[in-house]
Amino acid sequence: MRTGDNIRQRSDGRYEARYIKRRDPSGRAVYASCYGRTYEEAARKREEALRRSIRVREMKLLILGAGSHGQEVRELAQRLNVFREIAFLDDDPTKAGVLGPCAGLDRWVEEWPVAIPAVGNRALRMRWLRDLAGAGFVLPVLIHPDATVSSSASLGSGTVVCARAAVGSGAEIGAGCIISSAATIDRYVALPDGTHVDCGQVVRNMKKDA
Repeated sequence: MRTGDNIRQRSDGRYEARYIKRRDPSGRAVYASCYGRTYEEAARKREEALRRSIRVREMKLLILGAGSHGQEVRELAQRLNVFREIAFLDDDPTKAGVLGPCAGLDRWVEEWPVAIPAVGNRALRMRWLRDLAGAGFVLPVLIHPDATVSSSASLGSGTVVCARAAVGSGAEIGAGCIISSAATIDRYVALPDGTHVDCGQVVRNMKKDA
């Protein structure tokens, strides 16, 4: 019996090739399987599934919230030239580009696996961030090409850094944060999850030895 590379022959004679489809919020791997009558067929199907997954994840972005901040995030994402398609979920179906309401996220994850919440309300933004993670979406960090972010800074998932913003050395930005246009985050500043730094605001490090 030929096995290896996480491919095994089942009791029914078919070969099963497993791969990591996504990770749950705790980081645990969630597996999927491809089946074939031969070892080679199962391996080929798995390779095709992985290629499709990578291609889709690079090209599609789903934004939760089609209001003013959602439109800003869409324009930022367009400037990155990474996403072939960008669409919204919003409870107002009359807004342009809205695919449907924000409830029932699971049904979108296969076709739109990259998603980010884009609302000013912190509680709602963080709830949507948790819901997206639980549904298996990839949660990107979006940094405007005209922003300046130190290579030693860390940014949590779902954070957006807008045009002309600056994030200093060693800064720690939590998940789901909004760093608005022309805002400045001083070196070694730590911002908790969900923080919104308004346009032009300066967040200084008050430690004397910083």
